[in-house]
Amino acid sequence: MKPLWFGPVSRPLFGWLHIPEGDRAKGCVLLSPTLGIEAVGARYAYRMLGDRLAGAGLLTLRFDYDGTGDSAGMPDDPDRVRAWVESTRVGLDLLRSFKLGRTGAVGMRVGAPLLVEALGSSPPEIDDLVLWDPCPSGRAFLREQSALWAFTLGATRADDGSVETPGLIFDPETVAQLSELTLASGDGQLADRVLLLMRAGRKGDRRLNERLTMPNVERRQIAGQEDLIDVEPGYAVVPVDTIDMIVDWLGERAASGPAKLIDAGVVGRNRVIIGSTAEGGTIEEEALSLGPLGLFGIMTRCRGAGEEVTVSGAGPVQGNDRHLGTEAPTILFLNAGVLDHVGPARLWVHLARTWAELGFRVVRLDLNGMGDSPVRPGPAVDYIYAPDALDDVHAALRDVLPDDPSNAILVGLCSGAYHAIEGAIAHRVRGVCAVNPALTFSPPEVRVNAPLDLQVGKLDTRRQATGAKRNWTRLLPGRSVLGPMVERMPDPAWWLLNRVVVESPPVRTLTKATEAGAKVLVIAGTDEARELSRGEGRSMNRLERAGRFHMEVIAGLEHTLLEQRGRAQVVGLLTDFLRGEFVAPIAQAQSAP
Repeated sequence: MKPLWFGPVSRPLFGWLHIPEGDRAKGCVLLSPTLGIEAVGARYAYRMLGDRLAGAGLLTLRFDYDGTGDSAGMPDDPDRVRAWVESTRVGLDLLRSFKLGRTGAVGMRVGAPLLVEALGSSPPEIDDLVLWDPCPSGRAFLREQSALWAFTLGATRADDGSVETPGLIFDPETVAQLSELTLASGDGQLADRVLLLMRAGRKGDRRLNERLTMPNVERRQIAGQEDLIDVEPGYAVVPVDTIDMIVDWLGERAASGPAKLIDAGVVGRNRVIIGSTAEGGTIEEEALSLGPLGLFGIMTRCRGAGEEVTVSGAGPVQGNDRHLGTEAPTILFLNAGVLDHVGPARLWVHLARTWAELGFRVVRLDLNGMGDSPVRPGPAVDYIYAPDALDDVHAALRDVLPDDPSNAILVGLCSGAYHAIEGAIAHRVRGVCAVNPALTFSPPEVRVNAPLDLQVGKLDTRRQATGAKRNWTRLLPGRSVLGPMVERMPDPAWWLLNRVVVESPPVRTLTKATEAGAKVLVIAGTDEARELSRGEGRSMNRLERAGRFHMEVIAGLEHTLLEQRGRAQVVGLLTDFLRGEFVAPIAQAQSAP
């Protein structure tokens, strides 16, 4: 895979090229994604599909629409639907520039009507089109997503006509534009061949069925789509049979064609200007390969007005960064569960570009097996809390900060917050921002169903921020057995339990991080805060009074930050922490005689 930005220099799109072996391709395929939480769950399925298509000799591009993922822009920019359609056209143009044989495209869910809109009317612009569990219209997509959000949080439609879905808010203009988007619009053939993949038992939209009643349209039923799309991303199961079906169908016509040598090295850019500042400076981003495994990351930094910037090529960035000074720490974002380097609801991207304007250098990282990083031999993909993740943090700090790996601030949500605290203890970093940190989980290597490559029953020696370090305590009935009764225990009982039975309390872990030199901010919802401080209220107060730790509790904070209200509060608290603890002291030191 090759990461690249492509399209307009003033507003670049991000994508991945999956390149056939030997750089010889018989055709090309564009993968048009769905949106929101569906795109998160389907991300690895698209990565696997891209790899398999490249294995079949087809150069494949998966990409982020304008204002999504790592592409330029914001989700609340105007004219979103037009921008998403234009992003699809730009992706097709990039593939056509290779001048290969057959051109194909795959559109999943709402990506299908966006793709069809980009193709335009007859004559067909592509040879092969796959509509994978397509939404018949943008209206249907919004209806399903808003219903899901209402069922999850009890959310209601806003008075201004906007629609909030998991991780996205569609403003009234976008709602109106999406409502007009439909697969049934237009006439004539969409492509020389069309493969329509529908879930078993679904007849499809009447207008869509009429639109696709053509000899060149093949209909097939697929299984497993519910386990990919209709579940939380952490539980998504890749429908391998469906991927095999798509690869075989797209590859059968290209198989007999000649393979053409391609030069993917001259296409796209690995470093771009992603935006500008109010003072006339530029926000620049660069794709990184970190550590011996080649972990994927993106670095964001700011340059002052008038500085020369190179937006293509490889190698380290040259020139003067607009930093706070030589003492300014680098910020490292970590995965939140199975969420990739983009973060929950694209939060890491927004914060990276905002904090770069404050003068920080920011890196958002994919741990091994997560997002777009390679998979280390052993555990499966999306293996959360893997002990090897601690090595990944070390490798990233060493490569990004070779002179002083401790000059960093680690940021994470849930499991990413846990890894941030582990990194703070191991590498004595300057700061930690932990949102809803998971500090009371059972490490996978000590579980009964631990992966085969782990030594069951023995806590990995690299861990310093987990409880239950006494082997004999694991034989006693814990909260997983006693369930609700344990949850209702009073604080004094938890105080005793923390010391003699089940686990080391989170306050000890947080104390370790501060003793290692880190300034620690914890942001937690009401339930998460109770879990962190249960039985240890006095200890938490003493830790706070010591001056290197602070916990902010947000009532009703949705754990994964997919709700906009809580996410906005978190953004404000994190930014205030950085300004107060790092920007202000360095600015004062620089202005001193």
